[in-house]
Amino acid sequence: MERSRDASAAQPSEARPPALSDPRDLPAPAEANGPADFPLALCSVSKHWATTGAPVLDALELQLEPGTLTWIGGRNGAGKTTMLRVAAGLIEPDGGTASVWGLTAARHRARYQQLVSFLPAGDRGLYARLTVRRQLEFWARISMVPARRVDVVVEHAIADFALAELAAHRVDRMSMGQRQRLRLAMTFMTEPQVVLLDEPLTSLDAEAASILVRAVQRVRGEGGVVLWCSPTGEQPALSLDAAWVLDRGKLSPA
Repeated sequence: MERSRDASAAQPSEARPPALSDPRDLPAPAEANGPADFPLALCSVSKHWATTGAPVLDALELQLEPGTLTWIGGRNGAGKTTMLRVAAGLIEPDGGTASVWGLTAARHRARYQQLVSFLPAGDRGLYARLTVRRQLEFWARISMVPARRVDVVVEHAIADFALAELAAHRVDRMSMGQRQRLRLAMTFMTEPQVVLLDEPLTSLDAEAASILVRAVQRVRGEGGVVLWCSPTGEQPALSLDAAWVLDRGKLSPA
């Protein structure tokens, strides 16, 4: 059902909703398919180019501890986006496993999608004719936010990402930076435990970049993890728990 509100209604009227996911709700380790102690683990992950058979990811290993921010850089075409798509459960690796608290997308698809949120590079995931509010409502529903919580989740996303003045604007009438801020709101609005960011600073001004930093710090403070990828030399101005460079399918310290 469509709902219409004035942009001035964007301030939340109740406390921030609890996160959708809590490690205490996860299945027992016996049901897991990967290391159950890590919010995100990539174990011997391999992926090859379909056309040439050359490796994009070569037995890649990565384990992220709770409450951490990890940056991975690399040249264009090094495989950063492929790695993120494997971690998000969007594509299957040719070998190895990607797991979230021991769960894999292949066996626990719905739960995996609740725990993970992925911001791809570019301008994807937006519907041109939807308003900001409608886009957020739509995203909350396909992200399996319970119907009774959609309104409050949307209001918090609008407030957290300073979208009140844009809430009634159509997406196709917004600037690139404004659209990127909306995409970030969509990424963080479900309070995921694993956040995957592919060049998240694209088109952001200083104010929007500060909003992103606060969102990242909130995830860390709640015991989640953030994996931030960008080209070499574009490390975020944040305290990093780990920094790597992806080259020839493998990670090395930055």
